[in-house]
Amino acid sequence: MRRTVLAAATAILLIAVAATPASAGHGDKANAGPPDNAQQDVETKSLTTNGAAAAAHGRAQLNKTDITMSTGGSDLHVYDASYSGSWYGQTSCTDRNWLNGKCDHMDIKFNTRLMNGLSLSKWQSLGCHEFGHSGGLGHRAHSNDSNDNSCMQVDIWPRYYDTHDIDAVNAYV
Repeated sequence: MRRTVLAAATAILLIAVAATPASAGHGDKANAGPPDNAQQDVETKSLTTNGAAAAAHGRAQLNKTDITMSTGGSDLHVYDASYSGSWYGQTSCTDRNWLNGKCDHMDIKFNTRLMNGLSLSKWQSLGCHEFGHSGGLGHRAHSNDSNDNSCMQVDIWPRYYDTHDIDAVNAYV
């Protein structure tokens, strides 16, 4: 009986430690990531022209990492609509693996209410940013992106991952 209790307590502790979300070397945690594997199937849901461009650009950026992108429906679902929130984009985990704490299914949402009227370049930056969250990246601040070239910053609109972002994603997969 004592061994069973000890084994159960050890298993719970290991699961709790493994389930702690990480931030891929960025200053802020990635609420959606890291992903459960290096293969991400993407399903887009009737996107606007700009939403489709943002999703395509985000996929292309994440494809620069060790994550392989494909078309399907099991890992990432991408939407754009007019949402009432004050956010441009959002990535959330909709199904977390209880054993390792990694995300199995994620939703990426582009808020057309705030994005409409903005340039295609900004839509692409948003796609890069939200797909970065699906790869486990958190937000970056100027203090840890001194050359201001990462789309993971929240106060500027770069369109690409820098080498730090790519290395951080690759550390997870």
